[in-house]
Amino acid sequence: MSDKLLDILKDQADISEQELMQYLKGNLTPEERHEVEKRLAASDMLADAEEGLSQLKNKENVHTVVTDLNKQLYEQLQKRRHKSKYPVMPNQSLLIITTFLILVLIVIAFVVIYKMQNG
Repeated sequence: MSDKLLDILKDQADISEQELMQYLKGNLTPEERHEVEKRLAASDMLADAEEGLSQLKNKENVHTVVTDLNKQLYEQLQKRRHKSKYPVMPNQSLLIITTFLILVLIVIAFVVIYKMQNG
């Protein structure tokens, strides 16, 4: 999978995953921390991501958790796209049988009408 598909934080107030991880670990200067907090306040998606990630006990596994969430999100979206591209018709076999019977009746009606006119 490409990095583009796995990065759910991309294009969200220009904050990178690296910056968010450093923020959660407390490795930013006060100025950098203030900038990240401003961007978090401007985006509900980022604020929710920060809140959820901050609740993790082991901060070293944050990258793994984010990668797993991105993968699950990608798979769910692919399933939805696949379902919407190829909708399954309910009772498709019933539809085929009905169509066949209608065609047979049309042929029989044609033969009967033809025999009556010619014969």
